[in-house]
Amino acid sequence: MEEDKKLYNKFLNGEKSALDLLISKYKNNVIYFISRYVKNVDIAEDIFQDVILYILENKENYKFNYSFKTYLYIIAKSK
Repeated sequence: MEEDKKLYNKFLNGEKSALDLLISKYKNNVIYFISRYVKNVDIAEDIFQDVILYILENKENYKFNYSFKTYLYIIAKSK
């Protein structure tokens, strides 16, 4: 989890590849999580793209006192 926070910090400092690593780490699991709600993998993938877009547009909103994984799943569930 500390590795995730370091990667997110690098992303905040302008290193886009750090976010790419975080996304690739959780992508399949989050899409599966979303698909359990929407019952369609294509829709789940679209929602996952919305999650990534939200992170990009609101990158300063992440609070480092909880894990990036938790943050990602909270956004996914709200979408």
